[in-house]
Amino acid sequence: METIFAGSFALLIGIVGLWTGFKQLGNRKLLDRWPTTSGSVIERGVFEPPGPAGTPAFKYAPLIRYRYLVNGKEFVNDYIHPKRIQLPRHSTRAWAEKRAAEIPDDVNVHYNPADPTESFLFQTPKRLLYVVVGISIVVTLISGIIFTGYLLEK
Repeated sequence: METIFAGSFALLIGIVGLWTGFKQLGNRKLLDRWPTTSGSVIERGVFEPPGPAGTPAFKYAPLIRYRYLVNGKEFVNDYIHPKRIQLPRHSTRAWAEKRAAEIPDDVNVHYNPADPTESFLFQTPKRLLYVVVGISIVVTLISGIIFTGYLLEK
């Protein structure tokens, strides 16, 4: 019984991971088509993103607030990576301060032409999304091994 539960759990995790990875690769492809405009950093610092962050020492994220113009209208945002794909990365306060300091004062802003309030500075690396897909494939294969082992026992 435990074997079937373990195999089912691994299969579920693998399928959800594959779906998520491929969905986010599709989102990334869509976001690659967004136009860009020049922007400038107006605030730089550190913040604690909402949600689970692990241990208390690793709960800080870099804060970059920037302004940009689209069709003569000014917008302000603080998303470094696309919110559709990636939540703010977090770690120690020193790490977050260092990441915030690395971003130049003048930035290239990617914005949604249908809703210019949605923007980001840096695209999520394809490599990260391929890792999600790869790990999901491995987990799915492990579920197959678990089920095969169970069937051979019977």
